Amino acid sequence: MIKAILFDMDGVISDTQKLHSQVESDILSRFGINLSPSEITFKYSGVKTKEFFKELLTKKGVNFDLDTLMKEKWEKMATLAKISIDPIDGIYELLDLANNLNLKLAIASASEYDYAKEVLSYLNIFNRFESIVTGNMVSRGKPEPDIFLLAANNININPLDCLVIEDGISGMLAASKANMACIGLVKNIDFNKYPTKNQVLSLRDIDSTYLLNI
Repeated sequence: MIKAILFDMDGVISDTQKLHSQVESDILSRFGINLSPSEITFKYSGVKTKEFFKELLTKKGVNFDLDTLMKEKWEKMATLAKISIDPIDGIYELLDLANNLNLKLAIASASEYDYAKEVLSYLNIFNRFESIVTGNMVSRGKPEPDIFLLAANNININPLDCLVIEDGISGMLAASKANMACIGLVKNIDFNKYPTKNQVLSLRDIDSTYLLNI
């Protein structure tokens, strides 16, 4: 049986992945890189913005200042976070269920810590997690396993006893590399598209029976 759940944040706890992808799409479009928010979500959800921006902009061969672009992104995200944060349906009930099962809880998000803290505090759940691990705390982002391994270490749980809940392909791959079970919160069940056998359309599909038998 699992002993802990490690949550991605944007798209799993808060409906903020759409904010990330919209801001990122807008910035990239200025450099002639036209990716829709939905394309960014599918390809890069959970990946550090700095990493895929550097990859795309370098490939495009344009001049850019990565630190300036990151500052711009997080300033826009901070503004949007104050006016447009909704919880993912079923998250409060799932957190209650996890507590009833005595599972430890942690966040493993590619977002920056201050932003994650603001989002979780806005939703009144910041104190429900024993550890908040964010992208700026690890050298390698998803799909590498570093962020999940650090979260597991922080709560003193063996990675083999952890369950990850993710909406992004990169996060699902990272969970697999960390030797952790993973539930993919997906738009459509598609076992060829998403690299995890456990897929749900809603957090409400995850009940005690599901958790006890994963």
